[in-house]
Amino acid sequence: MPDNTLAGLSERIKVDIIEQKMKAVVLIKAPQEIEDEPVTLEMVLNALDKAGVKYGINQDAILDVVSERRWGELFTAALGTPAATGEDATIEYHFLTYKSLKPQVSEDGHIDYKEVNVVNSVVKDNVLMKKNPATAGEKGMNVRGEEIPGKLGKDVSMSAGAGTYKDPSDDTLIKAAIDGIVFFNQKNNSVEVQKLYVISGSVDYSTGNVNVKSSIEVKADIKPGFSVTTPYNVSVRGTVEHASITCDGNLTVKEGIVGDGKHVIKTGGDIHSGYINNQIIKCGGSVYAATEIRNSIIECEDEVVLTKNNGLIIGGKIIASNKINTPTIGNMYNVPTELEVGVNFEFKEKYFHKVELKNGVLKQIEEFRKKIEVVNSKPADLGTGSMLKNLKAQLQDAVDQLEKLKRGVEEIARDYYNIANPTISVSKTVFPGTIIKIKHAIYEVKEEMSHVMFKLVDEKIECTKLK
Repeated sequence: MPDNTLAGLSERIKVDIIEQKMKAVVLIKAPQEIEDEPVTLEMVLNALDKAGVKYGINQDAILDVVSERRWGELFTAALGTPAATGEDATIEYHFLTYKSLKPQVSEDGHIDYKEVNVVNSVVKDNVLMKKNPATAGEKGMNVRGEEIPGKLGKDVSMSAGAGTYKDPSDDTLIKAAIDGIVFFNQKNNSVEVQKLYVISGSVDYSTGNVNVKSSIEVKADIKPGFSVTTPYNVSVRGTVEHASITCDGNLTVKEGIVGDGKHVIKTGGDIHSGYINNQIIKCGGSVYAATEIRNSIIECEDEVVLTKNNGLIIGGKIIASNKINTPTIGNMYNVPTELEVGVNFEFKEKYFHKVELKNGVLKQIEEFRKKIEVVNSKPADLGTGSMLKNLKAQLQDAVDQLEKLKRGVEEIARDYYNIANPTISVSKTVFPGTIIKIKHAIYEVKEEMSHVMFKLVDEKIECTKLK
């Protein structure tokens, strides 16, 4: 409904103030008699003034309507100026974040990877985070000439966790309360400083399994059969061999990881390693290996990247949500190697549960049909009628259940495959024996290919040359 409706100098001019006083519209009625006084610009301006319109008047628009005698046409005679929205709040980080650790991959497949120190050490009272508050935008004005306050930009929260504090004299600053290692949760902008638990040698019989509530640095190796568990980061100077690691942060292994196909490494953040061999990995971030990933089973919620020019993936199965970048896949002996991108692990369990139920019902349907076929082959005088009727009813129930499950699988599949533009890039060679999966589509490499990218186009996997 209009905010206000008033008559102008004559009954022919009607002014409406609408849209929370941000617009004034005018309608000029056609003259009823030939001797009626002609409507002029001044008359419309006078009508606007009487209606309380003081700002944003468009005289050119009014003059056009009056001079062209466009009677009966509703037109905009004045517009207010909306209040502007200010700058959003931002946070300055005075330490390396997860994103800064990712190597950059150019369009031609070249990987720019520089060694970084993934352990962020700080000393007491160091500034960790600084919040730049949101600002107010410029003021606006409605058509009545009333000022409209500028809008604040979006706020952003930051949280001071264990080992940190907000500066009492400046609550935009979070500082370290102790000397230690920074642990940053990017999802909720919380930061903690943890005392670093340092193991001067290896994790072995001298230490036993390690389960602590701080970041861990192992100066040597993690030996076979031992485990390391922490809600923070793990750094290993040597090798991880046939061991289990569970951490919510990043895992860095300077030498490499050698598995036995049984022990599992599970991280909430990224994995950086020299090489990975025969290891089961579930990674909540990205996996970066320098030279090779061999005969391993990896599930990764972001990307898998081989960072050296001679890096290769051979054997095993690698699944990444967004992309896989590697110089080489497979070898001349056609070792079976499977790479998959384009899946959302959040919905994996639910998706495969639905698929399993559907396949179970398909099996039941096949069994019912076989039983019906057997009963039909027997003479009718053996009293098989009721048995046949019962089997057909069970078959129909199973068919109805199958249709319902199919719809359920289709619905969850939309979430499971809801990844934008997943790709697999090979900067050198991909050998036969390689299976490429992108979302629901499959591509079997049957001949040696060089410098290519695999992506999904119109529901099919397309192979193009890298730029």
